[in-house]
Amino acid sequence: MKNNVFFSILFFAISFLICIQNVTSQTLSTAITLKVDFGSTTPYVNSECGGILDSSDTTIYPPCKNFKDAGNRARQYLNSGLAIPNSNYLTISVINTAITANIGGESAQLGNLFGFCTVDILIATTTSRAIVDGTLSTSHFVSLQEPNVPNTSYQCSSGKTLRIRNIEFKNWGNQTIVYTNLNQVFNILTKQSIYFTTVYTWFSNSIINVQPKGTNFEYGSVFFQCSGGYFNNIDSSLTLPPFNFNGVNVAIIGSRFLNSTLNSSPFIYSNIGFFNLKATIYIDGVIIHNGHPFVKTLNVGDNFYYTGAIVSNCVLSKFLQHENNKINAPRESAIQHISTINLINNTITSNYNDPTNSFFSFQNYIGVSYALAFDSIYSSGNIVLGQNKSFISNQNSNSTSYFSETPSDFQIGFTTENSHTDILYSSVLSTIPFVGCNSIFTFSSSGGRIIANTANYNYCGTCQIIVDSDIKYDNL
Repeated sequence: MKNNVFFSILFFAISFLICIQNVTSQTLSTAITLKVDFGSTTPYVNSECGGILDSSDTTIYPPCKNFKDAGNRARQYLNSGLAIPNSNYLTISVINTAITANIGGESAQLGNLFGFCTVDILIATTTSRAIVDGTLSTSHFVSLQEPNVPNTSYQCSSGKTLRIRNIEFKNWGNQTIVYTNLNQVFNILTKQSIYFTTVYTWFSNSIINVQPKGTNFEYGSVFFQCSGGYFNNIDSSLTLPPFNFNGVNVAIIGSRFLNSTLNSSPFIYSNIGFFNLKATIYIDGVIIHNGHPFVKTLNVGDNFYYTGAIVSNCVLSKFLQHENNKINAPRESAIQHISTINLINNTITSNYNDPTNSFFSFQNYIGVSYALAFDSIYSSGNIVLGQNKSFISNQNSNSTSYFSETPSDFQIGFTTENSHTDILYSSVLSTIPFVGCNSIFTFSSSGGRIIANTANYNYCGTCQIIVDSDIKYDNL
């Protein structure tokens, strides 16, 4: 009996020492780098490529030949027990851009990389771009999709970050290139950041789709920034916009949207978040049918900016449609800055199914207060089709507005409904008619600006018009 006990203890002791040896022979790590070379001919099996997973491993692994193998290799790391929970970093580096990727189907897809806290997909040299052809793709290029079963080990100490740099996507058709489906109830562990830097797309109709996990999502839980992007040759009848954001703070900087046709959606949709479109945005040759705007925002909060945009050779009815249908949306007291917009050689259509029929539309929950600033709007060679097309419409709000003169291309400068609009330092209505229904206008002649032309009052039906505290017209 004693011998049995002794041998049992000895067995467990040896087993424990073996386990300790196996653990200490491997090294936990916070980061791995995987190399991809589309022209590599070095064979490998089971996606054992790209680089080491364990810093104590001295094996020299060949570069991965495609993104599918790189994604599989990354998931081997997550499943190996080598990754430090809550803080791990993946870099996927394309090292040979001289070879155009001749890959199709799943080979162009990294797959779901949710388990990583930071994913950096880039080109080894900053002077070139890698071309990724998605002609035969069956799913997303990359996704961050949270499992259905909550697991706190998936949470990252500083949230999640995805960066894509110097990648050119071609022929992805209706497949979404970047898709996220994550918990967006905001805290430091669940916040997310997505960065596009010099990302180009051609013939790809769904560029990014940010969807929350579950029905609850909050302002500020996701940040998206795109700088230096080129988005070309979209031809889409999808109801899903090419850029679809939910609960995202959006900043699109110095990017181009070119030679595209959309039949059933806006180009950009942002729901519950902040929105900025700025720093010389170039929009050329874009055709948007069926009254959809270029940008549609719903319940965005804080200040948002549309500055430094050139819109040329486009056919569309509306540039911006903003709606606020929530009483407590954090958009109250926000300032919308619309400045330095150049409209050149566009055909601006009328949409009679849209009661506002305007180029810039603000539709609000009744009584919401905000400031609206329009400045430096330039127009040349545009054709405005249809009757009673207005440049700006404002519904159901109390707003303080700052305007320069609206383009003379439009039959109506400003139209309001169920609103009180305080127009400061403005010549916007000096020559172009304004229209109002159940609305109050107050004007100030401060700063030497021209006040409203009284000849335009007859366009205002049920209105009250006050100029420098003097009631000039009252038909409420």
